[in-house]
Amino acid sequence: MPEPRPQSIPVFLLVKGAFQTVWRQRDDALRLGLVPTLIYFGALLLGSDAMFAFGDHVRTAGVGQMPPPGVLGTILMTILIGTVAACLMIANWLRFMLLGPMGAVGVGIAIGPPQLSFVVASIVLLFVSGIVGSVAFMPVALLLTGALAGIGAVAIAIAVVVVAVRLSPFLVALAVAQPLTLQQAWAASRGNGISVALALFLAQVPFWVGANLLTGLLGAIGFASAAPVAMLFIIAVFEVASAVVQANVLAAAFRHMVGIKV
Repeated sequence: MPEPRPQSIPVFLLVKGAFQTVWRQRDDALRLGLVPTLIYFGALLLGSDAMFAFGDHVRTAGVGQMPPPGVLGTILMTILIGTVAACLMIANWLRFMLLGPMGAVGVGIAIGPPQLSFVVASIVLLFVSGIVGSVAFMPVALLLTGALAGIGAVAIAIAVVVVAVRLSPFLVALAVAQPLTLQQAWAASRGNGISVALALFLAQVPFWVGANLLTGLLGAIGFASAAPVAMLFIIAVFEVASAVVQANVLAAAFRHMVGIKV
């Protein structure tokens, strides 16, 4: 007899709860987000010139030409540092939400074995997902053109994201020192991959809209050109804030799918 299909998590309830929890725990969000925000800001400072140089290079020479020496390396380092900062924020917020205040003390700089395991595993999962998506897109690029190729690329991206979300309980379990195997994580997330992926996407939308509106407004009044460093800090704040909400989605989903051992 087949196992009963697990109850799917309500998407909009998951997103609403994520924002409500951040608002209720805003003091702790500020406390745990301080250091990751500064790290992310430092990464943007490091890579801002390289990113502008790369953009100018693409506009003038095209995508197929190699950029100036050192530009790609600096951009990759910026992405890596920013990713570590976001993952550190997520790991400590997961511990705070699932283990209580003693699970994440201090100002977000705690880096023990659980946080380190979460950061490393998250980066590996992101890297593998990128490779798998790129390989899967190769036959699409060869066989399809125009709009069909675009549709194929979107379908592959969605599939890769859903698979990664199905494995997300493995990452959360590392953060709270309640390890699961990949097989156990896959089984626990059965029936909820699409709903959690959609919740993560919807939780990100307000930050995309807010960041674009704010940067557009500040650019229109001349603030962006007058204070570019301040603009980088605003971007860092938006990125870390979105990481907190994403972590809330993952925490609620983990509690529903796996639960916390007491």
